[in-house]
Amino acid sequence: MDIKRLLKPKAIAIVGANEKNGSFGNYSALNALQNSDDVHVYFVNAKKDFVLGRKAYKSLSDLPEVPDSIMLVTPKASIPGLMEEAGQLGVGGVIIVAAGYSEEGTEEGRADEEVIVDIAKKYDMAVMGPNCTGYVNNVDKVKMWGMGGTEFNMAERGTGIAFFAQSGTMAIHALSCNYVDISYVFSMGNSVMLSIEDLMEYAVEDPEVNMLCLYLEGVRHGRRFMNVLKRARELGKPVIIHASGMSKKGAIAAASHTGNLASSRNVYKAVCEKYGVVLVESIDEFLCAANVLSAWHGHMPKGGRIAAVNGSGGENAVCADLGELYDVPMPDLQPETIAKLKAVLPEFASPRNPLDMTAITSDTDKVCIDTLTVLGQDPNIDAIAFTIAQFNEPNEKDRQQAEVFGESLNERYARPCIKYEQTEGAVPVMVIPQVEDRRDFEWRMKLKASGIPILATSHIGYKVLGNICRFLNYKEDEHLLVNAAPEAPLTGEVISYTEAESKAILAKAGVPFPKQCIVGGKAELPSVLAGFTFPIVMKISSPDIAHKTEAGGVKLGIGSLTEAQTAFDEILASCRSYKPDAHLDGVLVQEMAAAGTEMIVGVSSDRQFGPMLLVGMGGVFVEVFKDMAMAPCPVCKAEALNMINSLKAVKLLDGYRGSKPCDKEALAEIMVRVSEYAAANRSTLKELDMNPVIVYEQGKGAIAVDALLVEQK
Repeated sequence: MDIKRLLKPKAIAIVGANEKNGSFGNYSALNALQNSDDVHVYFVNAKKDFVLGRKAYKSLSDLPEVPDSIMLVTPKASIPGLMEEAGQLGVGGVIIVAAGYSEEGTEEGRADEEVIVDIAKKYDMAVMGPNCTGYVNNVDKVKMWGMGGTEFNMAERGTGIAFFAQSGTMAIHALSCNYVDISYVFSMGNSVMLSIEDLMEYAVEDPEVNMLCLYLEGVRHGRRFMNVLKRARELGKPVIIHASGMSKKGAIAAASHTGNLASSRNVYKAVCEKYGVVLVESIDEFLCAANVLSAWHGHMPKGGRIAAVNGSGGENAVCADLGELYDVPMPDLQPETIAKLKAVLPEFASPRNPLDMTAITSDTDKVCIDTLTVLGQDPNIDAIAFTIAQFNEPNEKDRQQAEVFGESLNERYARPCIKYEQTEGAVPVMVIPQVEDRRDFEWRMKLKASGIPILATSHIGYKVLGNICRFLNYKEDEHLLVNAAPEAPLTGEVISYTEAESKAILAKAGVPFPKQCIVGGKAELPSVLAGFTFPIVMKISSPDIAHKTEAGGVKLGIGSLTEAQTAFDEILASCRSYKPDAHLDGVLVQEMAAAGTEMIVGVSSDRQFGPMLLVGMGGVFVEVFKDMAMAPCPVCKAEALNMINSLKAVKLLDGYRGSKPCDKEALAEIMVRVSEYAAANRSTLKELDMNPVIVYEQGKGAIAVDALLVEQK
């Protein structure tokens, strides 16, 4: 399969090209006519001699040459025959627009899709779709696009972003965003052959691509997907992901749309945090983030510390609130910076970050440029958010103000920003308008040419900025980018190990547990307990009893041999009554761990991304309060500590209301060992749960008290 014949064709054919306005066949034909002169374009229509003034051929076999790539904009029933004809001719790539395949969730749809796959494999053809809109290759000036997109001018549009969308409409939104530079737009559809991972692997290596932007409804090859995220980071190419289908109803909608199965919100978030990906939650955020990082290409801030410049006290207060709400770091200014700002601004100004410049009625250029210069020289500042101007499309008020000031407000505030960005040592600047409106396209592009993006307003703008700041503050040495996703999803028989077996396995991996032993008969207790320190815990050991407490199979705080003998009889009697046919291995005897702060450490295997490490409050609290952190396995010590520190419950570990700080280092070490075990056993590990893990005072360690290990093999 030669993907280049599909994406970089010398000759193409639109099968089903027509002149019916608004149809896929018409849009495909109109877009094809915009291709580079180096690309031979042919139309195929069995009923027409001409389409859009160009000769139309009755069949693929009638064409004067074999096209490298074809686009099928014909009814579903015609697809197999056309693919057979194309394969026999030697066509390299096929784009299928028709829907009604696996996304319908029917056996018929899946069977029809298998027919496509079989034909494609038979002739070694690369297939996009079905149920897709095609692609735009702005690097080589090739459009094979079936819906809208005619306004996308490849002669004028710069290259930069590779957009991947598992939705034709979402891809159209990207094409319509006329202020970002685009190298490729891919509408993935059902991806029966060419997956999103195939095209990501191709695009990330293209020197004309400086960023990857993905609208995802699911990932089919998690291991390859994460490899591309790692490769993008190695190449310094940002990745933005808008993942949908993360709610229950969203997952159903995604599955019915393209047949994809989405991972959970927490899993996507964990993967993105590990690889420094910008994760957004709406198309507005998606395009806003793409706009910012695209404008900053080649002049990326060194970090995510922001100075904000506002024009009034009210704007300043709103800016401070939104910055805190969305975790936009706005550090205090250096004393030298404050002193310099006092010399620049009116005497009634109170310089701080965020900064209220107050009303500037004269010498705007000098005051704004000097303010930006002073802020940019502060060692605590990496970028500046300028919120004074809105850069709206002109209205009557703007025209009146232009008469008063001799220039528009857009020009008045854009000019000093642009001049500042042209000075040596300038830090990147962005504009965050305070009011929703249509932006003046002329000034948007003038600012963009100087590397100054205009963000979305208010909540969306600051939320996106907070996400970008996390991206900018990403530290390579605090993340272990070892890919532990399995080669294939787990299959086979599910095996649940007993608590004793689980502990024995994990102890070999370096996880600390209290001393324990399985006692098969009451007569063994005296000799076994001679080596134990009281108090002890006694629990039933049985592969058939998962809920030991409900079965009456747990006894705590046993302080003597006599109590242990009584407890042994009671546990066996209660469990036999609870489940008469259960196989009982005996009773697990364990030294009782001292009290401490209870946490949970666990692993669950995601079907695409593999083992995911989890840490949170122990007991039932992780389920009640949903306070947990997650990361793909394995993790390093710094990563584990960051996970712990991200918890709301970290206050309990740091010492709360007089309690002493806990040994977070010891907890992190347990997490590292568990993650290493999970990564090493990724092809069989289904689930691992240690609840509770008791954390003691700083320097006194941590110990796991209970464990459950489940494999699938």
